[in-house]
Amino acid sequence: MPNRFFPALSVAAVILFSAAVFRPDAVKKMNAAQQAGRIYQEEMHRLDSMLAAYPAYFMDSSYTARITVYTDLARQFKRVELFLLYFHPDKAYTSIWQPIQSTKQPAGPPLPDNFLIAGPFGIDADSIVAKASKSNRDFEKMFITRASAKFRTTMAEMQYDKDILQITDSQVMEALKLQLFNISSVGLGNGDFQLNPVNLPCVQAEMQVWSKVMNVYLTQLPKSSGKLRKQVEHLLDKTEKYLATHTDFDTFDRMELLTQHLNPLATQLGTVRKTLNIPSSTRFAALNPEANGLFDADIFNLSFFMPDSSTTLFKERSELGKILFFDPVLSDNNERSCASCHKPEMAFTDGLGKSMSFTLDQLPRNAPTVINSVFQSTQFWDSRVNSLEDQADSVIMNPNEMHGTSFEIVADRLNASEEYIKLFNKAFPETVKQGISRKHIKSAIASYERTLTGLNSRFDKYMRGEKTALSTQEINGFNVFMGKGRCGSCHYAPLFNGTLPPHFAISDHRSLGVPVKDTMSKYELDTDIGLQHSSSNPLFKASFKVPTVRNAALTAPYMHNGVYQTLDQVMDFYNHGAGNKFGFRIFLSILPDSLNLSQTEKRDLISFVHALTDTSGTTTRPRYLPELKGKHAALNDRIIGGKF
Repeated sequence: MPNRFFPALSVAAVILFSAAVFRPDAVKKMNAAQQAGRIYQEEMHRLDSMLAAYPAYFMDSSYTARITVYTDLARQFKRVELFLLYFHPDKAYTSIWQPIQSTKQPAGPPLPDNFLIAGPFGIDADSIVAKASKSNRDFEKMFITRASAKFRTTMAEMQYDKDILQITDSQVMEALKLQLFNISSVGLGNGDFQLNPVNLPCVQAEMQVWSKVMNVYLTQLPKSSGKLRKQVEHLLDKTEKYLATHTDFDTFDRMELLTQHLNPLATQLGTVRKTLNIPSSTRFAALNPEANGLFDADIFNLSFFMPDSSTTLFKERSELGKILFFDPVLSDNNERSCASCHKPEMAFTDGLGKSMSFTLDQLPRNAPTVINSVFQSTQFWDSRVNSLEDQADSVIMNPNEMHGTSFEIVADRLNASEEYIKLFNKAFPETVKQGISRKHIKSAIASYERTLTGLNSRFDKYMRGEKTALSTQEINGFNVFMGKGRCGSCHYAPLFNGTLPPHFAISDHRSLGVPVKDTMSKYELDTDIGLQHSSSNPLFKASFKVPTVRNAALTAPYMHNGVYQTLDQVMDFYNHGAGNKFGFRIFLSILPDSLNLSQTEKRDLISFVHALTDTSGTTTRPRYLPELKGKHAALNDRIIGGKF
């Protein structure tokens, strides 16, 4: 199958190209992009060779041999990441790293192949191996052999040798930028591995290849840019030494690496690209191609996160949507609005464990914040819809929420308002002839929700250079969050939700074993099956979309069922290993061990969560609601935001 980004090429062409350009005498004649392609090919070939040999180490070898070879293989996977995430993101996510979102129920043994690396699988201590039954040992051997072979097959299917035939400087520059963002988030947060000790060696491996490719372009700089070249080379050297001398997972200062090394490298990368007159690439449109840093204020391209049709007249549509969001005219009883469960003064939540239903009973779940929901590819706790438009549609028509009987009735009410008609005509010119319809109503509401972003917290200001914005305790809390606390392995920076960098196209989910009651002594698993209902995948039982930690200081209670009233309770739940402590018989996508956080570390972590608060620009309500006339005039006593 041809690569979706490059035309298909014959095997003979690939062989001839490889033989021609990768001879020692030809390397000097390569341009920068070709040299980067050579690095790409060498690293992939090395990974293939290591996978071929890997199963042999798990037959009769010692723990020391197994953990050494495992770490080497994990490092090699990360050494190819710069290229794979750029040229083959679909394969990388569905077949290799496999975020939970991409996990499929496997045929045969109920374990995803990526457990070979992420699990990891087969590196138990010698004492455990000695006690293992023959069937368990046979299963381990079978799994390791199968997974290694399937990874090699996946790599062959990529036909990665073809990528280098048309590789460009713009692509390499974008790949470098995205990989630096990936390291700054998923890498530092150990989002790919269950074992903590392998994390920093893998970050080091990622940076080694990044530096190797970057150095190719430093040699291309003109003599007049000698100062720039020395600055970047010095920064690369400092980064390499920092990673070589700071190797303890729990105490590693991730904030220092970010602010003193990775963020400056991102800025210098942009300078090098512009100095070499390399055009920016926009292959992955979630990010602003001219933004340098992952934490820049303008890093996201909002249009990527909305349907193409929503980019037209966005201002007019969002202004209309704001009024609709607070207007109970959308509900059957004229007493509930979107703001009934998503109140601006509560960071667009409602402060309830489980939201109030149309009949004033409880809904099944807690109301998540709408702020930054634009940056999620799925909506609702169970990820059952893929857009804010469909989310609005579902709520309005849900008999337990807005109890809408039909959008035709809603449209009839809106048509009773001269002001609403004018607003719809302005936002959707086709309504002048076609009238107001379902798609216009939900598009307007979704457009307003896309304006509700909060990415200017004190943390963000600190990352942009305001060094007094965070206290020492909050900085320590960030390091716990990204390191020992393992929060960053699911809540990825910079959004601190499950939207996966660097492409921001996948919103992940996790099964934690959330209980019914907030006790640490006797647990009963919540009966809500989560994503299993919408996916039919048994591995997703009790799995829920990873929510944002931004504004979490304002959005209690917590979890899908609102079981925890305070952040302290949440910390205790995770610190004890979440549901793993109680041996739930479901697939839990969280570490099985306790975190062993001290009281100081927990306080620091909570302090950092408070530093992620930003509701600026999202707290205003409409001053009034449009007047309705005729048969619907009786609804003019409705309350902004609804009665309930």
